[in-house]
Amino acid sequence: MWGSVGLGILLCVFAVRVGSYYLRYGTIEYQRRGDVLVAYDTVLDAPQWIVPVHSRARFEIKNAIPDRLFDTGTLRVSNVEATPTNTVQFGPVADLDQAIETLGLPVRPEDRPERDPAVVGAALLLGLVFAGVPLILLGSSQVSEAEAAAVLVLLVPFFMILLGVLLYAMLARI
Repeated sequence: MWGSVGLGILLCVFAVRVGSYYLRYGTIEYQRRGDVLVAYDTVLDAPQWIVPVHSRARFEIKNAIPDRLFDTGTLRVSNVEATPTNTVQFGPVADLDQAIETLGLPVRPEDRPERDPAVVGAALLLGLVFAGVPLILLGSSQVSEAEAAAVLVLLVPFFMILLGVLLYAMLARI
């Protein structure tokens, strides 16, 4: 029962995050108006931010995991004086190279790591091994429930850290 409650909470958090992401970036249209780049929200019918293209603003390509998974591209624009955080996001857009070229943005060559199937495969294999050890322990008839619980309490936090690092490494290289 607690597992289903936890899964339900995780699904709700995921749905809220996806909805929030769509409302922040899914309705934005990027336009070049003279020497400024404008992020125009089509739902609110108002500009969200304006950045002079030839200013102190720095345009960098993000190595975002969602961009790798959905084959999109995103720019981080920093040193923006008109925003409280001094940083805005351009994208995600379906074809980042085409958007950069069409809007004439001063972007340095891409420093995102290339796709590396060897890293993805190694991280996936190691992740399966680390996840498999506790599962085999739970399924074994040679280990009592008390012993399995004690070992899991000691091992699961360590394995979760390893699995998190491996998952990040795998997704960053897809």
